[in-house]
Amino acid sequence: MKKLLLVMMVALSAVVLLGCDTTKNTAQGITADKIIIGNTAATEGAFAGVGVPFNLAMQVVFDEYNASNDGRDIEFIHYNDNFDGEQGLAHTKTLVEEDKVFALVGHFGTNTVNATMDYLLESGIPMVYGVTGVNSLYYNGSSGVGSNILSVQPIYRTEGRMLVARALHESLFGPNGDQKLGADSKILVLYSDDDAGQSIKVGIDEELAAQGVAANRVVKLPFAALNAAATVTTGLAQNPDVIILSSNQAPATAAATALREQNSTVPVITSYVNAATVFTPAQAKVDDVAQPLPYNVYANAWVDIVDVTAPAPTEAQVGGDGTLDGFALPLSYLPGFTAEYWEFVKLLNDSTRESGTTKAKSLWANPYAMAGYVAAKTFVALLERVEDFDTLTWESFIELAESAPIKLPLAGTVNWADGNRFGLDSLAFTKFVYSPQVTFAKVREVESISDVLKK
Repeated sequence: MKKLLLVMMVALSAVVLLGCDTTKNTAQGITADKIIIGNTAATEGAFAGVGVPFNLAMQVVFDEYNASNDGRDIEFIHYNDNFDGEQGLAHTKTLVEEDKVFALVGHFGTNTVNATMDYLLESGIPMVYGVTGVNSLYYNGSSGVGSNILSVQPIYRTEGRMLVARALHESLFGPNGDQKLGADSKILVLYSDDDAGQSIKVGIDEELAAQGVAANRVVKLPFAALNAAATVTTGLAQNPDVIILSSNQAPATAAATALREQNSTVPVITSYVNAATVFTPAQAKVDDVAQPLPYNVYANAWVDIVDVTAPAPTEAQVGGDGTLDGFALPLSYLPGFTAEYWEFVKLLNDSTRESGTTKAKSLWANPYAMAGYVAAKTFVALLERVEDFDTLTWESFIELAESAPIKLPLAGTVNWADGNRFGLDSLAFTKFVYSPQVTFAKVREVESISDVLKK
C-alpha cells in the first residue's frame, strides 16, 4: 500500500511539474525558422490603389530582410477586407487565433482600426503602425492602456491642432500669398461626418480654443460625399478667408471638386492623408488635359523626401536597369531628393515583386508605397533589437520598442517611451503645384506645433 502511494505521489508530482513549466515561453508566431506577421487591408475594390502599394512595399522590405538575415525569415500573411470594419475584425481574429501571427504590421485603415481596437487591447498582440491617424490609436502612458499599440503616423487629433496653427500663423494669404490671416478673418471648417473627419475636428476645436479664436469667426459644417456640393455652397456664402478641410480621401475629393465647380478662390488647408489622390481628380479637364484649381491647396506631410541641395541621382542610386518606370526624361531632371529617398527607390527598382498588375518598381513615386516602406522598416528596426528570439514574448517586444526612439526612414523620429502612443508630432507643410509636374511641393520643413505658433 505504501509502495502504491509512493508511485502515485511521484506520478502526481510529474504532472504538477509539467503543468508548472518555469521556463519563459516564446510568443506565438515565433517558430524555429519564421517570424509570422500579418495584416488585413483593402487590396481590392475602390481602395486597392492605397492598399496594394502599401503592402507591396512592405513585402519588398521583408524580402530584403530575409535575404540579408541569417536567422528566422519574416512570413507575411495578408487578407483583403475591402476597407470594411466587420471584415477587418473577422480577418484580424483569423490572423491572431488561427494563423497565430506574432504581430500585426500595417494595420490598415480607419474602419478596421476602429472596429478592432477593443479586440487588440484585449488580446495584447503588438500592433506596429496603424495606417490611419484616427484618435482611437492615441494613448497616454499614464493610463496604463494601449501599450501594445505602436502607432507611427501622426494622430488626427494632433494634426487638427497643426491645421489651425498653420492657418493662424503661416503667411499664406493676400494677393501675393505672403500675408498672415487677418485678426477678424473668417475660418470655414468643413468636416466629414465620419471617424476621420470628426477625429481631426477634435484637434481643430482644441487649438481654436487654446488660441482664443472668437466663435463668430468660425463656421463648422459637417458633410458627406453625397451632399458636399450643397454644403460647400452654404459654407462659401459665409465669405470665409480660409477653409480647413477635415476629412479623408473620398469625401475630401467631393468637397474639392465642389469648390472648383463653384469657382472658389479661398485657400484650403488639409490633412496629410489628402496630399496624394484627392485634388488631382478634382481638377477639370479640357481636351483630357487637367486644369489648375482656382484655389491654393496646402497639406501637412509627415513623409519628407525633399532636399533642395541634393544633386540628381546616379543610375546606381536608382537601381534596376538605371531607369525609372514611366519616367522618360534623363535622371538629371530629378535633383532635390534625399539620399534616404533614393534608397527606397533602389529597393523597389531592384525587386521583381508584383501584386496583380502592379509591379514594385512602378511605385518609386507612390506615397502609399513610401508609407508601407516606413511601416516595414519600423518593424525590422524592432527585430534588430531582439537578442534572443527563443524567449521573445509580446511583453518583452513592447519593452524593446519603448527602450529608445526610432529614427524613421523618410520621416522624423517616433518615441514610445513611458507608454506614450502619440505617433509622430512634427510635420512638414506642402503646396499643390502644377509645374514642372503635378505634385505637392514642400514649402515648410518639418516643424512642431510649438514652432509654428511662434511665427
